[in-house]
Amino acid sequence: MSAVLQSAPFFALAAAAFLLIGSLGAGALRVFGRRALARLAPRARYRALFAVSALPLGAAVWLTAVASLPSLTALVDPSMDHCVSHGGEHAHLCFVHLPGTAMRGELVGLIVAAVAYMVCRSAGAGLGVLRASRVTRALVRTSQRDESGALVVVETARPICLTVGLMTPRVVVSRGLLAGLTPEEQAVALTHERAHAARRDALMRLVARATAALHLPGVGGWLLRELEVAAEQCCDEAAAAAAGDRLLVASTILKVERLVRASGTSEPAAFADVSVALGTCAVERRVEALLVAPRVEPSLRLAGALTVAALGAALACAEGVHHLAESALSRIAH
Repeated sequence: MSAVLQSAPFFALAAAAFLLIGSLGAGALRVFGRRALARLAPRARYRALFAVSALPLGAAVWLTAVASLPSLTALVDPSMDHCVSHGGEHAHLCFVHLPGTAMRGELVGLIVAAVAYMVCRSAGAGLGVLRASRVTRALVRTSQRDESGALVVVETARPICLTVGLMTPRVVVSRGLLAGLTPEEQAVALTHERAHAARRDALMRLVARATAALHLPGVGGWLLRELEVAAEQCCDEAAAAAAGDRLLVASTILKVERLVRASGTSEPAAFADVSVALGTCAVERRVEALLVAPRVEPSLRLAGALTVAALGAALACAEGVHHLAESALSRIAH
């Protein structure tokens, strides 16, 4: 068996350890950075939350790549091979040499079980998306559309106002909802949903759901809830800017919520995986935000610079990360 295949379990275990480090970092940000995040304007908060949701996966991918760099260097230039300086029982993260020690069977089983769990979660989400996409296509074919095809009007008395679709989002409204709103309120609702379509919020929510499974218990659910609120508030701000009246947007949200509650319905379950709906998420928080002046969007240049600096620092310490990972794996393997 080649060195690469025999070393694969050690690389997988190292990636799992780095993923755990990222998960702990996200958990710490939830505890210590929650108030700072809440003070951000919606768009900046959404971007920050999305970055936090990707932190475990990003840490696993980047730090595993960094830890593999010395081995890749040795593969290109054999004179840079450092494995010969280790003892025979040292675990190698190497593409050239054999691992040097065997991994315990229970650890291999744990890795396989974790990978199988993630595959099953992804497959379940994918099936839900496929089912919802079929229903969406059927709805678009059988409903009335405007000239652009981006607005779908459903002939039902149920109050429906949502954006469906991942790659080609469409705004779906019902005759029942349009009948319950004034022309000004209709414009607000449609502007809000078109903002969702322009942002591709349904697709981004699906990505966030996939990464949420990699977080510690409680953190992933919190991230998804906060991301949804931030996305809704971004679209509320877009509607307020278009209407020039923040109170009108707030009253429209409340009116849609009352119509939904009076009908005894909510977002259609068939669209749950590929849609975002108006008037069903954190209504109180959104209305409160619209009753005050909009927050100034902060510059994210500093956050971007710090992120690049952190990635560069990890890359500069590739040798140290590699040795630290190998030493930890050696202890675990024994």
